[in-house]
Amino acid sequence: MRTPPDVRSAIDKGLEFELPGGPDAVLLLHGLTGSTFEMHPVALALADAGCRCLVPRMAGHEGSPGDLAGVPWTEWVAKGWRDLRRLEGARRTFVVGCSMGALVACALAHDHPERVDGLALLAPALELTWPGRLAALLAGLGPLGRIVVPKTAGSDVRDDAMRAANPTLPGVPLTAVAELRAFAAQVDRMLPGIAAPALVIAGGRDQTVTVGGARRVARRIGSGPAEVVVLPESGHLVAIDVDRDRVAEGVVRFLDELPVPGAAGRTVPPRDPPLRSPAARGRKKRAR
Repeated sequence: MRTPPDVRSAIDKGLEFELPGGPDAVLLLHGLTGSTFEMHPVALALADAGCRCLVPRMAGHEGSPGDLAGVPWTEWVAKGWRDLRRLEGARRTFVVGCSMGALVACALAHDHPERVDGLALLAPALELTWPGRLAALLAGLGPLGRIVVPKTAGSDVRDDAMRAANPTLPGVPLTAVAELRAFAAQVDRMLPGIAAPALVIAGGRDQTVTVGGARRVARRIGSGPAEVVVLPESGHLVAIDVDRDRVAEGVVRFLDELPVPGAAGRTVPPRDPPLRSPAARGRKKRAR
């Protein structure tokens, strides 16, 4: 499809954009300190296949890195739920998430199984590589937690042009990394209670999260074991990296082949109630 100028401008600036279509709808969620740009090749391919696509900015990503510091993971999920509800009325509703967005996708499928008919999880951030784990530990050391680490090398993308074009936040708050790691632990608990079929795609040269974490998601998810595709030449942001065409085609094919609701029943496995981060629990106690 020809991308309208206003949509192209929003993509280039990393802003929310929406593509028309129907009767199926897709919510596409970017990663920590990322932007909607990192989801656009998949969104355009899904729109070409006839899906309505909504690509919003995640909570805490509308301004500077300082605005992201202190945002609990429950806000990422709450914003994802509000955006998912904007797609109400679709015949089938899918969620495609990258990194942190993949964890939010899992949480939405766990908490609202009747609203999520399929998942495409791109480089899910279930297990960080050692720099991320170190950053999460440093966040707990008093004043160090307020540090924002500059992203001098840009995104974890091997395609030079895409890395240069991607309008990410210029830094990573250590507190946000700690929150991401806490969120990952909660999602790990949620996985057996997720009924939605899933496809997992990982980059073999990912320096941000581990391929082992992606395989764990595929193994533990309640609808699984899910198919895992490892792209040996791609970095973390697989949807805009060197194998982006393969990613887009794989996501379109997987979601298109899922059953239409009502054509076949789906058993929902037992699941825990929605979880709250320690920060959110603290706020609730203070409000009483």
